[in-house]
Amino acid sequence: MKLCNDAITVFNTRVDPDVGGNVWVPTVITDARWWATDASTVDASKGGLVAANKATIRIPVDAGTGGKQYTDPVSYASAEDVSGLWTLKGGDIVVKAALEGDDWTPAELKATCADCVVILGVTDNRRAPNAPHWRITGT
Repeated sequence: MKLCNDAITVFNTRVDPDVGGNVWVPTVITDARWWATDASTVDASKGGLVAANKATIRIPVDAGTGGKQYTDPVSYASAEDVSGLWTLKGGDIVVKAALEGDDWTPAELKATCADCVVILGVTDNRRAPNAPHWRITGT
C-alpha cells in the first residue's frame, strides 16, 4: 500500500475485574496511513454549522505491530491474556503517534494528542487482491 508511513497507537478498551472497570491496552502500529479532513453539517438544535474532524486510517496486513496478532473483537474480549493481541472495534481510540505506556485515559489522550479519534467503523479489506488492509473511520 502506498504512502503508509504513519505510526499510530490503537487503544483497545477491556474490562479488568482487578481494576474494577475499563483499562486501555495500547498497540503501536507502524506503516499505517492516516488521512484527516474537516467535515461540517448543519444542526439547527446547535445553532447552525457544526464542524468535526474525520479521519480515515488504513492499516496494511503487513504493518508492524510489535509482534502482536490481530483478533476479532469477540475473541479479544474473551481472551484471558491480551498482551500479544490487538483488535479494532467501535469505541476504541486511535492516535497518530507511537505512544508508550499503558496508563493512558481517554481524557489524557484527547488533551495530549492533536490527532486522536474514536473508532466509528471498521471495514475488513483483508481479502482485497492488491492491498489487503483494515480501514478505520473515526472522529
